[in-house]
Order: sequence, then structure tokens, then C-alpha cells
Amino acid sequence: MSAFEQREGTPQTPVMSESPNPVTPRQYEEHLQQELQKSLELIPQDQQIKTFHMYSNSHRDIHPYTRPLTISDLESVLTLENTAFTDPNERASREKLRYRLTRCGELCLGIFCTMTPGSDPEIETLSTGRPVETSRKNGGISVLIGHVVAAKTHDMTASDASMGVPDGWEATKPPRTSLGHQEDGRTIVIHSVAILPAFQGRGLGKILVTAYMQQMNSAGIADRLALIAHNHKINFYKALGFTEIGKSEAQFGGGGWYDLIYNLKTPEARTAYG
Repeated sequence: MSAFEQREGTPQTPVMSESPNPVTPRQYEEHLQQELQKSLELIPQDQQIKTFHMYSNSHRDIHPYTRPLTISDLESVLTLENTAFTDPNERASREKLRYRLTRCGELCLGIFCTMTPGSDPEIETLSTGRPVETSRKNGGISVLIGHVVAAKTHDMTASDASMGVPDGWEATKPPRTSLGHQEDGRTIVIHSVAILPAFQGRGLGKILVTAYMQQMNSAGIADRLALIAHNHKINFYKALGFTEIGKSEAQFGGGGWYDLIYNLKTPEARTAYG
């Protein structure tokens, strides 16, 4: 599932930062090339995105960076989920997000930018951001602007069972169940890809998903990525290397989904590729 749009406008250059520190204009070009190389490093040559263009839909200049999500990000993730998905039936509930961030937060990735508290009332996650450094005079906070939320399954594709939350999951020894996250599963199901509306149309969705694919390729913890998408999003994922394999049996949000998968590299291929 995904909630972001591709809009047209004046191209701008996205800058991925490895830390919350601002990037000066003089560093743009060199820094961009370094980050694009990292992001595309483990994606097959014929599937690489040659350039990332950001299309300005506002006055905002951002220097985004990614990091894994944790349970401490719950309020921001919930706010983003509810804001980005216009259909309430397609949103993950607080309980589902709490479960996934607790049980498999290492499979979830957020894209953030640093902002000053109260600087932009249109940014819904600004109020749930956390301080970057306590010593910052301007009180800069790390603000979530996009996320990938995922879990593992034994199945080849996403299913209603893989999206579930098992009873008693908070117990020290929760009962074995086919619902929800399966730690020893070899398929990572991407349950949610979302970008805040104020930042849509800047290419951040491509950057976020590509970074996620690269990280999961490097981790070697699964054989494939799987997700469901509506028809109008299929080409977006195909351009990133996913393969559409037909209509999904999942009925989440009313159904009408298509299954897509992306085969991750084998250990041998990762070693050969470097």
C-alpha cells in the first residue's frame, strides 16, 4: 500500500543526509552523487533510477535523511499514516503500528528532516517530532515526513494474515500463530509506504523505497520483498524493479489490490557485487 503522488513542477535536487545536520548549498552536488551511488548500489543496472528530481510544490527546502523506526516514533508514524492515506479503510490502526514497531521495527524505515518547532503549521508531524540535539539553540527537532512499515511472512506474497495482529503478542512467550510478523519468514511484506502530503511530488517516495530496497539487500535477512498496490501505482513499483504477478487475494481495505514482489540478492550475488 502506498500514499504519495508524483506531481510536476520546477525540478529541485533532493539531498540525503546521514545525520540531522544541515547541508550547505556548496555541498549539494557532491553530496547528492554520493548518496545516489549508495542508494542505487545494490539495484540491478537495468533497473536503476538515473536521477532523482524533486518537484517543488511549496516554499519548503529540506535535507532529508533516513533511519530505522522504533516504538518511540509511534505517534509520528500514526499521524503520518492517518494524514497520507485519505481512505480510512486503508490506514493501519494504532494497534497494528504499535505491534509492528515493537516486534519488527528493524524492518521499518523513516525519512526525516530537521525543523524548528512551530515553524510550519501545515506539517502534521511537526508536533510529534523529537529534539535533534539538546544543545541546539534553535531547538531543532527531527520530523518524520515519510515511512516504510513492514513485517515478515512465510508466504510468497502479502496476505490478510500477514497484516494481522495476533492475540497475546505482548506476552513474554506469545502463542505460535500464522497472524502478523513471522520472525523466521523469508518474505518481507511492505505494509505501508507513505509521504506527508506537504512533501509529495518531490521524488521522496522513490528515494525512500530505493533506500529501503538497498538496505534489505545488504541485510541478507530475506529472499524477497512483497507488497500490494492499486492499479495506478503498479508502474511506480515496476520502475524500481518490482514484478507484478496478478490480482491479490488480500481483502484489506475492500480489496482490489495487485501483488508485486522484488527478489533480493542471494548471499553469493551480494558477495560478487560487493
